[in-house]
Amino acid sequence: MPDSVILAHAMDHLHAWFRAPGRPAKGALLQGDALEVMAKMPDSSFKAIVTSPPYNLRNSSGNGLRDGRGGKWENAALLKGYDTHKDAMPHAVYVAWQRKCLAEMMRLLRPDGAIFYNHKWRVQSGLLQDRHDIVSGFPVRQIIIWHRSGGINFNPGYFLPNYEVIYLIAKRDFTLAPRANTLGCVWRISQRTGNPHPAPFPVELAQNCLTAIDQGPILDPFIGSGTTAIAADQRGLDWVGIDCSPDYLDMAAQRIAAAEKETKKPPPGGPAGA
Repeated sequence: MPDSVILAHAMDHLHAWFRAPGRPAKGALLQGDALEVMAKMPDSSFKAIVTSPPYNLRNSSGNGLRDGRGGKWENAALLKGYDTHKDAMPHAVYVAWQRKCLAEMMRLLRPDGAIFYNHKWRVQSGLLQDRHDIVSGFPVRQIIIWHRSGGINFNPGYFLPNYEVIYLIAKRDFTLAPRANTLGCVWRISQRTGNPHPAPFPVELAQNCLTAIDQGPILDPFIGSGTTAIAADQRGLDWVGIDCSPDYLDMAAQRIAAAEKETKKPPPGGPAGA
């Protein structure tokens, strides 16, 4: 049986199993723990995974988000963590959790698939925490730099960090879609305001990732406010998103519906010839 047929059957199975009333037609938003939900999915179900997990920022060696005092992070949206996740795990526990998540993602990838894993490096106890302990042993093919328009972690001990990283973790048969390599490995994309989620990334970031993918389906196991799904919809790719927060899934459903409505708007002046 051709791979495309197997994948179609896998996606039909997932949609029938998980879809709730009112969810977007081109994808499935699944409520639950990322590890538990991924464990129920069949091997080799996805062409790509685009995700940005919680960064564990409230477990900090400084006076920032660690204990809720604020400090230089006084106005940070993540001061109290996420809706159902406090973002303050002991570091070793956090690393073990993320490595288990990556192992499940690898299992779910097709032989020609790839993971775009967005994370943030930071300084802890005066030394760079570069997340090597999370990705070590996984087939990291490249590190992409997301050059943001600014940062908020002002510290006299080091330069203002105004970037995040995307680990391209690829299976052996993965290749970029035609001309996708012209994007380069430094993406200058401004962070976006107006999203009620405490830690969103811009749609343009997910769009760049999906430019490298010529087909779906796409998975985001930490879907949050639905950004990956919006980008997948814009490219006509099937997708599945997971989140443990029903409020975030409702937020995602609303943003996905609004984005789809926006793309269907007629151009200014009405249809041509009107």
